[in-house]
Amino acid sequence: MFPTLVTKEELATKPELDGFRKHVTSLAALNFLVCLKSDVFVMTHGGNFAKLIIGHRRYMGHRLESIKPDKGLMSKSLGDPYMRWASFVEDVITHQTRTGLPEETFPNYDLWENPLTNCMCKA
Repeated sequence: MFPTLVTKEELATKPELDGFRKHVTSLAALNFLVCLKSDVFVMTHGGNFAKLIIGHRRYMGHRLESIKPDKGLMSKSLGDPYMRWASFVEDVITHQTRTGLPEETFPNYDLWENPLTNCMCKA
């Protein structure tokens, strides 16, 4: 379904990764760098790690695409074996506006996910 998806296991050899596996924090740092430098990052959960990645990419100027999918919509789409392709495409197209570009922030927004204030986005 995603032919250009690449994981850290495909970017490094097993011996290279073994050194990281011994230390959880080192593996987390490697995951962070791979996600941060990837061409596209898709947030798959609402945890602090994903929010930090999206926030860092926003802070660096939105040069790389970040996608925050509507999990409710996508779970219905991916979980329906009878859904027609046209309907699935329509659901995916609704995510074109969910790319992590600058947006107005509100006081209750997470600092990690939205490190920029309104005035910084207008610069």
